[in-house]
Amino acid sequence: MLALSIQLSLYFFTETRLADSIMLALLLVGIPVLAIAQLPLMEQALIERLPAYWSSIGTLCALALVTCLVGMRNEGPVAVGLQWISLGNLVTWGIALTIVGLAVSFAFRWVGTALKLKESRVLRALLPETAQERGVFTLLSVSAGFGEEVAYRGYAIPVLIPITGVVGAVFITSIVFGGMHAYQGTLGIIRTMTMGVILAGGFLVSGSLLPSILAHTLIDIIAGIAIGQHLMLPEESISVEDVPWPNP
Repeated sequence: MLALSIQLSLYFFTETRLADSIMLALLLVGIPVLAIAQLPLMEQALIERLPAYWSSIGTLCALALVTCLVGMRNEGPVAVGLQWISLGNLVTWGIALTIVGLAVSFAFRWVGTALKLKESRVLRALLPETAQERGVFTLLSVSAGFGEEVAYRGYAIPVLIPITGVVGAVFITSIVFGGMHAYQGTLGIIRTMTMGVILAGGFLVSGSLLPSILAHTLIDIIAGIAIGQHLMLPEESISVEDVPWPNP
């Protein structure tokens, strides 16, 4: 009902086109609510990493495909931020965003330790352990880097700007981006929201989504494979009830 209300409000009370109103309702409400609804099952289940990785890859590829079909229908790839910039600018922006993103991850690890918070059991269980898992996790990181950036930065922000302004568009998409990662616990939601703001800033200032895609992918690979254990808080899970997200 919430998604439908938002879709109808966007369509009838703003200049948002029908396809965009449906897509925004899906991105801002449908997907995050679905992700949060799955939390109790994820908390209780014994997580099998490879099936979880492949399922997420499929979902992210579908998200990217649908977003591109809707977003590119009039103006092509530029409409979802896929604007080519020089290789030098791409590398410079991509590395800068990656460094800032990893610094934020370590900062939140320090904050969590200082506050004596516990790590999400789900997040810990999802870290790859074998060579095969690391290979598929790398593919998952590429899928997340492209799919999530195209959907929540390249597409959603430009569509929202005429309605909410730049700050509002970044704020809304970053909150939703954090909610989609509720399995990481309360601190993880805030950390992911912060990442969303950083990646959105890189997109808006550089004029291209490509650096954010590169940085998102590298952050996921490095944080998940190379230094994941160093970013983990101690033991047990923050309960699902602690996740500060409204019920649908």
